[in-house]
Amino acid sequence: MQRRWAVWVGILGVVVWGGWNQIEVRRLRGRITELQSEPTVEAPVPTAPLGGENLGAQTASELTAIRSEVASLRRLIEERFRAVEGAAQAASRATLVQGANYKGAGIPDYIRNGWVDRSGIPAAVLEGFRLQLGDVPLEGAHIKQSDGKVFYSLESKTQDGRGVELALDEKGQVVTRRVDMELGGLSDGMQRTVQQAVGEIPIRRVAEVYEDGRTVYRVVAKAPNQAVELVLDSEGKVIRSETMVRETKP
Repeated sequence: MQRRWAVWVGILGVVVWGGWNQIEVRRLRGRITELQSEPTVEAPVPTAPLGGENLGAQTASELTAIRSEVASLRRLIEERFRAVEGAAQAASRATLVQGANYKGAGIPDYIRNGWVDRSGIPAAVLEGFRLQLGDVPLEGAHIKQSDGKVFYSLESKTQDGRGVELALDEKGQVVTRRVDMELGGLSDGMQRTVQQAVGEIPIRRVAEVYEDGRTVYRVVAKAPNQAVELVLDSEGKVIRSETMVRETKP
């Protein structure tokens, strides 16, 4: 319990610090805009001595020193602005990583669906991904939360180049698996069933899907004003068939 509170207090501290940095970034950005908008005053150097040659030389020297100080101030503000902006971005990334990697109570409740990079994926999930597909590159990942459960949806390609998407829980167990395939990869009986259902509508996707502990085959066909989705079991029996028609205006 104490560890849980310590983690959340740390996250809150990072958020507050990041908020202060954002305020400082806006203030410095406004100051830079003001300096850039100020006209440069070119004071004429007197050609005739004003009270003597020494006074003219002193005035020119002072103007040069002032211009040098203004240029130095601008560089200092710009450097400070870049440093604060970088710190604010780092704080924001640190907050997201701590929230995603916190193992005590899962990710924050307000996160429902979002992109995540490889560093934010638990080792058990990456191992489950490797066991399913072997050593293939990870091309994309989502983190999803539903009813207090966290899932990772990972996208890649199989060894033979087919698109695949795996959904795994935090322990690396496969929840769903979708592998793209061609219509010709189905049995002859399945292909006849599909052709009878979709008719002349072009087939856009065929996939082998593992869900709810069984493997099914999902076919999606689409035309400009009509779409058909067909789901068959491993024996070719139609489990679900949906047809959507979009009415065209006369």
